[in-house]
Amino acid sequence: MGVYRKNDTWWIDYYYQEHRYRQKIGPRRRDAEEALSKIKVKIAAGEFSTPEERKREEGLKQQPILFETFALEEFLPWSEVNHSTKHHILQKSIIRVQLRPYFTGQHLHQITPKRLEDYIGQRIRGHYLKGKQKRPVKEATVNRDIACLKILLRKAVEWGKIDSNPAKGIKTFKEIPNPPRLLEQDEVAHLLAEIPEHLKALVACGVFAGLRREELFHMRWEDVNWRDGELNVVSREAHHTKNYQSRRIPMNEALVEALRRHPRRLDSSHIFCNREGQPYENIRKALCGAGKRAGIEGGVGLHQLRHAFCSHALMQGIDARTVQKWMGHRDLKTTLRYAHVSLDHEKAAIQRLRYSFGHQVDTKAAPA
Repeated sequence: MGVYRKNDTWWIDYYYQEHRYRQKIGPRRRDAEEALSKIKVKIAAGEFSTPEERKREEGLKQQPILFETFALEEFLPWSEVNHSTKHHILQKSIIRVQLRPYFTGQHLHQITPKRLEDYIGQRIRGHYLKGKQKRPVKEATVNRDIACLKILLRKAVEWGKIDSNPAKGIKTFKEIPNPPRLLEQDEVAHLLAEIPEHLKALVACGVFAGLRREELFHMRWEDVNWRDGELNVVSREAHHTKNYQSRRIPMNEALVEALRRHPRRLDSSHIFCNREGQPYENIRKALCGAGKRAGIEGGVGLHQLRHAFCSHALMQGIDARTVQKWMGHRDLKTTLRYAHVSLDHEKAAIQRLRYSFGHQVDTKAAPA
């Protein structure tokens, strides 16, 4: 046993039943010496308990709590306050549809890494439930489950429900990027011609400004800066942007014209809203119908509009940093992942590759 100093902190080093322990005390040597003396007295009296025993005793004092009780009564209320509405709805769906049925009847301290690995394996391969076989799901779907489990169990540790997080070492699957098909310039033009009149400005904000789905649906008239010709994508408390940051995007003439022609409801501050003045929730049917009339194969999604904006902006020579700013990306690598170049652009670019004749050196040997 002994007292020593390390990095401006005093430690005690002691033995008990052939096990070695170290304990961090504080900045004063006197405190370390007093702590070591107390431990010696307890060892001599047979009253000393090892750190492992104390940890086990503290665990026994904790009241066991069922997974479903903690998830529904403690975690989800916390999630509703601390997460965005969209993320909270996703968490609630994962817990109610997937996690709760699988872990029902189990206490939190009974959930082990092996149990979690079994759950993941069954989700990937598909498993039987009441005689019916559930189809396997994609790796990206299982990754959302793992993320939900990790934060749920992490909060359980923070709130003293369990000692350690069994999901801490669980690794997520590598997701294969599956970008949407790039809309060519003529396809975008035909789509704008075929989309219903009340949605033209919404599609224009997608292909000329690259707004995300939630940004489109919750844009307000006050966000349009007519004087400076800019769109202000505002991160609000109710509906924040993906990275919680606001940004400005300059408007071209086509976008300004589309917004000026768009009808404005006096009973709503939102630009794109339904008959009740509430923001749209889904325009997939109208968008796919317009894509079909425009001759676009495979349908059209809102994310394709953002994808087209980024790709065509880069192909037309706008520098990547500027496009990154407009898209609202924190990392330039994210912007470049959108930079899918069309085949026509590649063919035109390869034709510009030339090798000019320069100064040549005669390598022939001089006559003797």
